[in-house]
Amino acid sequence: MPRRSAYVCLDCRVSFKHSAYREYRCPRCRRALLLAGDAFEAPPRRDRDAWRVLSVLLHAGLDFRQECCGCGPGYRPRSLREVRERLAYARRTGVPASRALATR
Repeated sequence: MPRRSAYVCLDCRVSFKHSAYREYRCPRCRRALLLAGDAFEAPPRRDRDAWRVLSVLLHAGLDFRQECCGCGPGYRPRSLREVRERLAYARRTGVPASRALATR
């Protein structure tokens, strides 16, 4: 059986698990769901800051897929402060935002 991956709706702050890779729509708002990966754990709906961090990560092209060794997706910032620090580092050094967000 293929691994089930999480798909999220950032507007409704919900996540769904599906086993096939295709375009899914949110049952609440009918917008397209974003692929978050098979190692994704959704934050609580009421935690707006965590969903904002998640939005920045997904829009930067990062996801939460397992690496081939099964050790997880690697480092991901958990707070808005960490995101701001990583993005400031990217602007200061010229490193792409996606790489800066995935680096401690």
